[in-house]
Amino acid sequence: MTRQQQWSLGAHQAVLSFKGSPLESKINTHCQKSPSLFQQSGVVQTLAFLESRGEHGVTFCNALAQVYKGKDIKQLLEDAQKAKLPDYLAMSRDLIEVAAWFRRFAQIELGDVTEEAR
Repeated sequence: MTRQQQWSLGAHQAVLSFKGSPLESKINTHCQKSPSLFQQSGVVQTLAFLESRGEHGVTFCNALAQVYKGKDIKQLLEDAQKAKLPDYLAMSRDLIEVAAWFRRFAQIELGDVTEEAR
């Protein structure tokens, strides 16, 4: 199984686990915005920002870290901060890809949560 296949499977399972939870709407927002945040701001800044958003941000970051490397947010942040430039750039590229899988499945599985709430 390729990394892309592993990431897509993990992202799909994570997104399904958010469905129906009280945090669904906020996590859906993170799923939609995180690929562009990673691209514009980088790994450390994006993870720190998402983590600062509260319980929903930490939950999303932990899911992202678990799918990417089987780690939690603290371990992933530490790895990113200690990484040499080539490794950091590879991590950035990979996390953009993982976040894109989360966005795709959130669009399919969670849809427009705010519209359904009306």
